[in-house]
Amino acid sequence: MDSALRLVIILMFINLGLSVITSALVLIMHNSVIDYQLAHIQLPPGADVALMRTALQDALWTRLASSVVVSALYIWRAFALRRGSRGAYLRLYYIAIIGILGIAYLIFVSTQYPVWMRVEQVLQALVLVGLLIAVSRPQVRNRFAKQQY
Repeated sequence: MDSALRLVIILMFINLGLSVITSALVLIMHNSVIDYQLAHIQLPPGADVALMRTALQDALWTRLASSVVVSALYIWRAFALRRGSRGAYLRLYYIAIIGILGIAYLIFVSTQYPVWMRVEQVLQALVLVGLLIAVSRPQVRNRFAKQQY
């Protein structure tokens, strides 16, 4: 494995590590995250706070489940990249773009997460930008170029 591909895989696993750490912290502190969200959300008069708490908990658990699925996919994609899979390369490229857009939404639009989660989201966005740059480098692009027949 050359150094350009090694950098891509290292950045993938740094991103994965950030996701795992955040997921673990959210599991430990899920009540405080929900409390923070409830304190910072604009509820209409007469809104059912218990119902909103349940909705926020469901959203948080969905985010954690998504993190677990993406983690498994990252490991699978890393092995496929090492084998030279063009499909894995293209998926990783799109995952980086979608990840950056998703985190930008969480940071700039959602704003319902505590400061420590927002710091992690910024770090993860920086890693994803680095990953996007790394997979766009000519050495990596050429390795996964479409075969001409």
